[in-house]
Amino acid sequence: MKIKGVVLGVPGAFAVTGAQAADLPAAAAPEPVDYVRVCDAFGAGFFYVPGTETCLKISGYVRAEYDAGITQSSGSHWGNQLNYGDKDSNGYRFRARGDARFDVRTNTEFGLLRSYIEIYLQNDTGTPTGENPGAALDKGYIQFGGLTAGQAQSFYDFFTGFGYNSIYEPAHSDTSTNLLAYTYTFGNGFSLTGSLEDSSSRNTSVTDPITGEDIYGGNRYPDIVGAFQIAQGWGSAQLSAAGHAVAVNSAWQNAVSNSKGLVKGNTSDTYGYAVQLGTIINLPFLGQGDQFALQGAFAQGATKYVSPQAYVTYGNSFDTYSEGLPDAYVNPLSGSLELVTSWSVSAGLNHYFTPQISAALEGSYLGANVDLPNASGTVVNNFNGTLTVNYTPVENMNIGAALEYVNVAPSNDGTSGLKASNSLIGLVRLQRNF
Repeated sequence: MKIKGVVLGVPGAFAVTGAQAADLPAAAAPEPVDYVRVCDAFGAGFFYVPGTETCLKISGYVRAEYDAGITQSSGSHWGNQLNYGDKDSNGYRFRARGDARFDVRTNTEFGLLRSYIEIYLQNDTGTPTGENPGAALDKGYIQFGGLTAGQAQSFYDFFTGFGYNSIYEPAHSDTSTNLLAYTYTFGNGFSLTGSLEDSSSRNTSVTDPITGEDIYGGNRYPDIVGAFQIAQGWGSAQLSAAGHAVAVNSAWQNAVSNSKGLVKGNTSDTYGYAVQLGTIINLPFLGQGDQFALQGAFAQGATKYVSPQAYVTYGNSFDTYSEGLPDAYVNPLSGSLELVTSWSVSAGLNHYFTPQISAALEGSYLGANVDLPNASGTVVNNFNGTLTVNYTPVENMNIGAALEYVNVAPSNDGTSGLKASNSLIGLVRLQRNF
């Protein structure tokens, strides 16, 4: 009987416990988890910023590069020279770079709203630990409908190369600059862009005929750029034009003459210009992703629109040095500005032997008419060639090598201090994209 009483008492105990539990407050329901959603409206890699309809893509790369001079003319070279012939120049360069890109996009009733940032940190041979002289905002702009505002690739630029072009770059325009632009899209791949761009990104120099110093004045007007482009299944093409103001500084402008008797006060500001036509053609019959590019440019007083690396080499039995070709010289007799006329042709072929192995061959010619003291009408010729081979063993990992060559050949080599020069460098690059 006692056992029965105990057993019968168990349900009662549970009943009492259940009644007491009913009086306790209910546990709060868990907050809904806002998982990150994939955004496929703008291609791979985008995701929705939680709680918004804005899409974000984070990408970039880490690069290690090793450059070495192979052959060089005696004396120094303009730019990032590697010269074993000069004990004051480096014979090799090690480089490490980290690059990060943030692409933010939202579709609105007025069209696409986009902001884009690309920044990098870079450390080269000779850079003290902890310093990053290569730190830069390469891109930072807003796009709203057809409007582009900020630091972006110049709308004048078109073909900017297939290969590495790490030290010696072929003669094509390749400039990131501050700008304000509007692009109107006609449809079927046609578009027209007008752009105001920072002229300081394109200035080279205005040369004093006696001292050789730069007497460029301040930037008073932005460059005016226009571009008409077509992009279709066969490839793309673009016609570009730009206007570039050229001025002397006030010290030269206000002086009547100098100790050499040169006329100064007649120097008036003027306007240079550049035009460019290029095409990039897809070659699927050679290989998936294969392309051929051809581009030509002509400029007066706007040398950097023809080539980012255009220079002339001076020298004697004691020294050799190179300087960038100026936008203009001052005529020592009249004091007037004489704009430098320059022209270039560049071409490139990019071929995939397999989806993992590719090679790019590029070449260019740059010519310029310059008036130097005692050498009127000098033609400076720059020849450039690059060969790049790239291997992708796994997705987003690239291993490659390149040869880069440049030759400067003035029409009056050996007179008025002008010298021919040449340089060949080799490099190896490893890059992990993400």
